[in-house]
Amino acid sequence: MKRLVPSLLLSVLSCGLGVAGTKSTESWENLKQLRAGDKIEVIDQNLRSFRGRLVSVSDEAIALQSKKDTVTVERANVFRVSVRDTSHRTRNMLLGSGILGGIALAAAVPLALINSNEGNGCGPCVAAIAAGFGGGAALGSLPGWRTVYRAENTKVRAG
Repeated sequence: MKRLVPSLLLSVLSCGLGVAGTKSTESWENLKQLRAGDKIEVIDQNLRSFRGRLVSVSDEAIALQSKKDTVTVERANVFRVSVRDTSHRTRNMLLGSGILGGIALAAAVPLALINSNEGNGCGPCVAAIAAGFGGGAALGSLPGWRTVYRAENTKVRAG
């Protein structure tokens, strides 16, 4: 039983690793799938980050509307372009809830067994399990960034 819980947790945590695809992000044409108004992040060759909403993409540059003004980054200066990804929020909430809830459950069961013969209730155990499930769901609901374009064979300039 002592080996079963860690083995199950390890298998649950690693199940997503084999599913990830190896989609190429080196093509500028990937940016054509974005729509005007999408939330994007452009990182240039000097590692400066620009966040805002996509205005346009051409073969020469990408333009986005930041809070202050419109920023245009030439294609030769673009290191990476990422888009705000909200497509898997429900899945991520369920996974996060299951993983953190399972960890909390695995930690709380031995404590409950130790305290059960002393007449103590299991209130803290239930609270820990609920916090695990709730915290996992909250973390899973956070949107992430998906890389759409990454420049090929470039050397990043510091400064």
